[in-house]
Amino acid sequence: MAFIRNNILIIVVSLIIVLVTAFTLNNFITGTVSSTTTTNTSSEKVLLRLATTTSFDATGLLNALKAKFEDQNPNINLTWVAVGTGQAIEIARRGDVDLVIVHSPRYEEQFLKDGYGVHGVRIAFNDFIIVGPANDPAGLNSTKTVVEAFKRIAEAGAQGKTTFASRADKSGTHTKELEIWKNVGVNASGQGWYKETGQGMAQTLRLANNLQGYTLTDRATWYTLSSELGLKLVFERDPILLNIYRVFLIDPEKYPNLHHSEAERFVLFLVSPETQAFIGNYTKGGQRLFNPLFGRLSEVSIQDPYEDQQVTYWENKLRQ
Repeated sequence: MAFIRNNILIIVVSLIIVLVTAFTLNNFITGTVSSTTTTNTSSEKVLLRLATTTSFDATGLLNALKAKFEDQNPNINLTWVAVGTGQAIEIARRGDVDLVIVHSPRYEEQFLKDGYGVHGVRIAFNDFIIVGPANDPAGLNSTKTVVEAFKRIAEAGAQGKTTFASRADKSGTHTKELEIWKNVGVNASGQGWYKETGQGMAQTLRLANNLQGYTLTDRATWYTLSSELGLKLVFERDPILLNIYRVFLIDPEKYPNLHHSEAERFVLFLVSPETQAFIGNYTKGGQRLFNPLFGRLSEVSIQDPYEDQQVTYWENKLRQ
């Protein structure tokens, strides 16, 4: 009976959040609502619309950046919708936002290839981690790789010892999770122990907490919410779990009526030395949430000629 009640709860909560998200997205696109903490109705302000990954929003970083950016650009009102990377890119493809921040290489490269994103550049990174019950029923603490950790979760789940909460929302986190399951050789979808939320990271963490199961999360959101949850960090530091954030402008040839000049100003703000330092020093509970990455991709052992070109492009813009 407890199992049935848990599954009914998951379905009801998921439906409510889907309806609220759909309402918010519609109002955001039509310009009637902002997901920021402040409202300005001045007709002289340009409404700059951003689609962003949930972690930049849930951690409070975007609110902090908004305040600094608008102080320097009083004619702009930065507003955003926080969704998974897949959904953020779909919104950008429709021309419903002026720029986008995402963290899934798979979706990013297709966005570039299809000609929608331009002058994309990496701005920050952190990593993914696995969190779970304090008693760690799958024994992840003794594993050496994330593939081994996921394998143990699947085995423990099949034995009725634990559950795994998946975002199942085409986000960067979900994409990374599916990549790991593929490496394990397990198709988790449809398994009784595998709970698909279709929601953001905060909601998925709370569900994992309610079920006392495991989930994959970005470190920043975990540090932001960990004090509210009865879970613990059980696996970290596999190189596969690197999590990089990238900002893109939208091709003006596809959508000439977007606020391209203002969007460019926001990217210049993000890649400036002052803002990069601010991102690196941003903390919650004494923990740094993000690391600056503009012009430093080699520090995470990645070589990308396209990135080198775009770093040069933005550095030249900063000098003007």
